[in-house]
This record gives sequence, structure tokens and C-alpha cells, in this order.
Amino acid sequence: MLVGWYLRRAISWMALLGCLAGAVLLALALGRWPSTTAVLLSTLVAACAAAAAFTFDEVSLPVVEVTPRGSLWRRASRLLVALLPLAVWASVVAVRPGDLPLSRGASFLVGLAAITLTAGLAALASRRAVATPGGSLAAVVVLALLSPVVMGAFLDWESLYPIGDFSAGVLTVWLAVLGVGTLACVAALGPATHARRRVAE
Repeated sequence: MLVGWYLRRAISWMALLGCLAGAVLLALALGRWPSTTAVLLSTLVAACAAAAAFTFDEVSLPVVEVTPRGSLWRRASRLLVALLPLAVWASVVAVRPGDLPLSRGASFLVGLAAITLTAGLAALASRRAVATPGGSLAAVVVLALLSPVVMGAFLDWESLYPIGDFSAGVLTVWLAVLGVGTLACVAALGPATHARRRVAE
């Protein structure tokens, strides 16, 4: 009950839901123009990951960091919100707009890895007393997720967003991203001792 009350008021819902609305529109476009899969699929992943970047925006961070409930509770609650963009991505993978031959397991891994890493980085930024990491982080994440598509087109590299099953190399890349993201989330759940020291001073 208290978690729901906190999240309703603390999350930057306008930005987060805006990114997810963009992801839904991209999924509809993907169904209408399946020939644009290489660009739209990567952009869709980027939109879902960008939504996760806004889960830790909190203007009043210096105040809430030192409340009795503690920063661990606050960050763990916010990490739950990252399940929302993950659910949107999972729905796209399940529906397979445009009858694309998406490998559901491998494609789900792409979104899981990107969203986990983004949420973990946002959580780490929050732990370092960055009140609103969402905008900057979302821009970096979108650029990072779209760059392989552009560079692959010029350099004839294997796509990180292939249709069907992934090669061993691509699978390794996404598993590594997921591993780093998981470590970031775990590290972010540690106590924010720097905030307490600042208040004590």
C-alpha cells in the first residue's frame, strides 16, 4: 500500500509513459511496415530502455535520502517500476507485429538486458545523489542502442537485433549487458552512506 502511494507521487510518470507510448506507436509501425524492422526494432528497444531511465528521477532526493524509511527501500521500490517497460517489450515480443519471425526467448533477452542496465545505471546515479538522471541517461541509452544499427550498415557487421535466432557472438554480447546491468542494480541497493555523511556535516 505504502509503496503504491510513494510510486504514484514520486515517479516522473509523464516522461516514462511518454517513452512507452512511443514504443507502442513504433510497434504499430512495425506491424504496418515490417520491411523497416532493422531500424524500428532497435528504436523500440531504445524507447523501452529510455522509459526505465526515468524511474529514478526525484527532485527532492536530498530530503528523502535521509528519511527513516531509508534509501534502500526507496531504490528497491523504484526498481519495481522498471518492470513496466519490460512488460511493454515482452508484449511486443509475444505479439510479434508484422508476423516477424522473432525468436521470443532471444528477443526478450535484448529488452531485458537493455532495460536492466538502464535501470541499474539510473539507480547508481541516484545513489550518487544525482536527482534527475533520466533525461541525460535516456539520451545516452538511445544513442548507444541505435549506434550499432548505423555502424553495422556502413561496416557490414552482424546486427545486434537479428530476426530469428541469435548467433553465439550476439547472444554473448546481450548476456554480458544483462550481467553488467544486474550488477549495477545490486550495487545500487547498497546504503547511500555519502548522503548521511553530508547531512551529518
